[in-house]
Amino acid sequence: MAALLLLMLSIFLISALPHSLSSLSHRHQQQEELLLRFKAAVSKNGTSLTDWSPLYHFCNWPAITCDSSSHSVRVINLSYMSLDGTISPVLGNLSSLRSLDLSFNNLTGTIPPEFGQLPHLRYLDLSVSQLQGTIPSALAACRSLYLLVLSFNQLHGSIPPELSLLTSLKFLILASNSLTGTIPPSFKNMSALNELDLGINSLYGPIPLELDMLTHLRYINFRTNNLSDTIPNSLGNLSALIFLHLEYNHLHGPIPPELGMLSDIKELYLEINNLSGSIPSFLTNLSKLNALTLSGNQLNGHIPWELGTKLSNLVKLGLWGNQLSGNIPNSLGNCSSMELLILNDNQLGGNVPVELATAVAHWPFSLLSQIAPTCKNLM
Repeated sequence: MAALLLLMLSIFLISALPHSLSSLSHRHQQQEELLLRFKAAVSKNGTSLTDWSPLYHFCNWPAITCDSSSHSVRVINLSYMSLDGTISPVLGNLSSLRSLDLSFNNLTGTIPPEFGQLPHLRYLDLSVSQLQGTIPSALAACRSLYLLVLSFNQLHGSIPPELSLLTSLKFLILASNSLTGTIPPSFKNMSALNELDLGINSLYGPIPLELDMLTHLRYINFRTNNLSDTIPNSLGNLSALIFLHLEYNHLHGPIPPELGMLSDIKELYLEINNLSGSIPSFLTNLSKLNALTLSGNQLNGHIPWELGTKLSNLVKLGLWGNQLSGNIPNSLGNCSSMELLILNDNQLGGNVPVELATAVAHWPFSLLSQIAPTCKNLM
């Protein structure tokens, strides 16, 4: 009986084999056709991807990586390839695709919404091209996305709030486009986010209070937008934050004391806003700071003496263009790592401290003439 069953199973497998091979061959042929159609769209001058030829199996083409068993396309890396056409939507049919890098090319046209059909896509980098149009909300269907980089293009319109469904996303980089609208408060749901870069766009409105729920955030760049209102106190809850760039906006009000809880922060850029009040003493608790720029605001009062004693790792300190008064603290001469100190266009008086003048002589960039033009005995 067992022998009979084994014989029947063997007959079944043998009869099914041609069908399986035929199906596999069809899938391979389909992938090859899709890749060749993509090639045709990104090769307007006919010189790109010349090695993508039916004479060779597509898994052996340059920039293509396939799964070793199924021979399905997993990775396409075509950065720095001088591609100059449009991105064909046929890539949305490569259902096993994990990574797509088309960065640093001359691509035009729009981002295909069909990319939303790639359920396994983890890495999408289309940066540094000439892509236009809006960011497709369909990208929210790529629930496996780990990195999304669309920076340095010509994208416009608002940021789709649907992107907040990408709860596995760690890097969202949309800088240097022409995006408008507000920062979606729903971004609070992207709980895995490490880096949020929306700098150099035309975003407006307040910074969402809800961003404090992104407890893994290490880098925030909102610089050079039209953001208004005050700096949210809630940003002080982002204990993992290392870089905070809010410069060149329309933020007003005092610097919130909660920022003093960012014990790991290394760069704090708040210049060219409408911030008021004094330089808060709590900033001197941020012992890991190497860059602090508060220039071009409406800050008043004295420069805290503790800046030179507690922030000994400072490399850059920018306080120009405020309403600061009093003398320059001689403690700034203790900042042995300092390379850039700019205090001009304030109401500072007195002499440049000897300790500071001595330290400046050893800095890589001597900017004594820019320290405090209103002080006596400057040179």
